[in-house]
This record gives sequence, C-alpha cells and structure tokens, in this order.
Amino acid sequence: MSIANRLRALRAASAALAVCVSLTGCLSMKMYVDPTLPTVAKKDIAPVATPKPVQLLAEFRTKGNANARATAELRPRALAVVNESGLFSRVSAEAAPGAGQLRIVIDNIVADNAAAKGFGTGLTLGLAGSMVTDGYNATVSYTADGKTTETVVKHAIHSTIGNKAGPPGLTPMEAQSAVHLIMDQIVWNGLKQLNEKHAFESE
Repeated sequence: MSIANRLRALRAASAALAVCVSLTGCLSMKMYVDPTLPTVAKKDIAPVATPKPVQLLAEFRTKGNANARATAELRPRALAVVNESGLFSRVSAEAAPGAGQLRIVIDNIVADNAAAKGFGTGLTLGLAGSMVTDGYNATVSYTADGKTTETVVKHAIHSTIGNKAGPPGLTPMEAQSAVHLIMDQIVWNGLKQLNEKHAFESE
C-alpha cells in the first residue's frame, strides 16, 4: 500500500472511531440496584431503651478519594434515615455533650474494565452491549464512652449500555434514583448491624 493510501485509510479509521465514540454517548444506559443486600426499614430494627443524642458524620469517596458532590447528596439522605430509625434522641452534624458519634463512609469502587467495555460497545454501535458493575464499600461506625463499634456494608449497581439485557428480575432505574437507593440501603443496613452488636446500648 502506498503512503497516500495508508494516510487515507488512517483518516477513514479515525473518522469511524470518532463517530462510534460519539454514538456511544447517545446509547441508552440502564442501571440496576443489586438485590443481595437486604431491604431494611425501621420495623426491622429493635428499639433502643434509652436513645442518646448523636453527631452524624457522612462522607462519600470514589476509589478512595473524597467526592464532595456525592458527599453533599449523601449527608441529607443519611440524616433522614438516622432520624427515621428512632435509635437516637437527637441527630446533629455538630458535637454535643453526651452525644455519640456515628460515622458513615461510602467508597465507590469503579469497575476497572468499565472503559474497555464501553469502548467495545461504541465500536459495534451498540449491537454488542455491555454490563459493568460499580461496587460500594461502606464503613459505618459508632463511638460513645470511649468505645467504637464498626461494621462493613457492601452494595453494587449494575449498568448496561447498548444491546445488553439487565440482571434477571431487576427493574432498571434512573441513575440518580439508583445511587440514592444505594445510599439509603447502606445506611439502614449499617444501623441494623450496629444495633445487633449492641453499639447503642448505654453502659
């Protein structure tokens, strides 16, 4: 092949790749919340005999790094769940005399192969769809009277792009709704697990 023909072929391939990548952005994405983690509500948590006030600290991270935008979404959701749980007499973002400290840290472990799968889907114009999974590892801890009790909660979201069926039996959700549900379920499960460890009982 002559140099001129090679250049024309390279330009054509580059143009095709650009079209594929741009189309990938237009392909529909559907998100599914993993059903493994139990659904927990107030009725599933044993009441505390003498609820104490608590300082709530909540942080969201992405691959171990602070994510300010996601943290801003997590905090009010965590506050709503902790208040609804009835485990504490008062919930505040500030420290107070006699108050325990509840700390919730959620780390989104992005799937390492997400970019590669998305690229492959783009090259096939969505005909060969793909599914990637984002893991959410959370540490929920409660400190009071010099004692800290900790539990780990794991969750996940499965996302499909292009012509790919979702996990059987799961209903697709809009992205923000899926993430909010993940946050709520993690907090509920964390509270239940800590309560089962008798973390909120007075000495």
